[in-house]
Amino acid sequence: MPRSGGRQNDLRRRVKSHCNYQDVWLIPGRADASCTRPGAKRVLEINPGQVRIRPDVVRLPGCFTLEIKNLRVKDDPDIIGNSFFAKAEYQWWNVKDFSNLKCQNASNNGCGGYGNNCYYCDVCQSLSEIDNGDAEMSDSIASQLRGISCPKRPGFYTFRKEFCFNDWSAFDTDGDCEMDFLQGDRGDYKGALASLQQVGYGSVIAKIRLAFNATGNIERKRVLKEAQIEESVARELEERRRTWDVNNGQFDKFSQWYIEYRKNIWHKDDYLPWLLYENEISCLKLTFDVCEKPPRRINFGGRVRYTCEN
Repeated sequence: MPRSGGRQNDLRRRVKSHCNYQDVWLIPGRADASCTRPGAKRVLEINPGQVRIRPDVVRLPGCFTLEIKNLRVKDDPDIIGNSFFAKAEYQWWNVKDFSNLKCQNASNNGCGGYGNNCYYCDVCQSLSEIDNGDAEMSDSIASQLRGISCPKRPGFYTFRKEFCFNDWSAFDTDGDCEMDFLQGDRGDYKGALASLQQVGYGSVIAKIRLAFNATGNIERKRVLKEAQIEESVARELEERRRTWDVNNGQFDKFSQWYIEYRKNIWHKDDYLPWLLYENEISCLKLTFDVCEKPPRRINFGGRVRYTCEN
């Protein structure tokens, strides 16, 4: 995935030429796996205490890096040698429209992009094997870090990946220089944000759902379904061609494009959500406190902390 942070900074510079946007600041808080659905295939073990979020203060819109150390991959034939994918979901308590934001800049088949409800269809490059002193495992570390990092054996891994929120083009669709979802019935923008904080709803929740990609059986079903789509769409186009004034070359070119389009729609709207549910491994819930102004740094028990209070 391209570096979304740079893309968002470019957009920020362009829109700030006529908008003085009020950025929102997020303080990373606790992490847990409470959003993992019952019945999920728990072939990965995540210790929430090993979860780190960087930077210490995240600007919204903006990006954060999620790091999970000592992620344990169990000995399971569906996992070893297979790849993983993930979905990012963002919620702002008591702000419904924030949860409904769509993924931006995703590929035609629904993979990649940045923002809410994005699928990252292969996150193997985000895993690296941990050197625990085992000679055989150590020999594979170099190749793992060269990008081929799907688990080849049970063991402990480090997961590190950048996730980004939507940018201002999604937050401010009407161009009035304010977040759309903090307007409307709640009154003025600053009052809405202050009200959310006062009643205890000043939290953004990020849910990172992890799943493993299709096993051999599921992959065969996917290929069969795509073949059925190709046959069905081809018949549909042949029927419609009777009323079209096009030559064979034009028709063939359009047919190829339209068949691929229909397959991508199925992959994005049906296949990915189903595969995520079917093969879910774990869901990590991250909580961020929302601040209207840049958080204040404090020392608490010898540790550096941040607070919204000024």
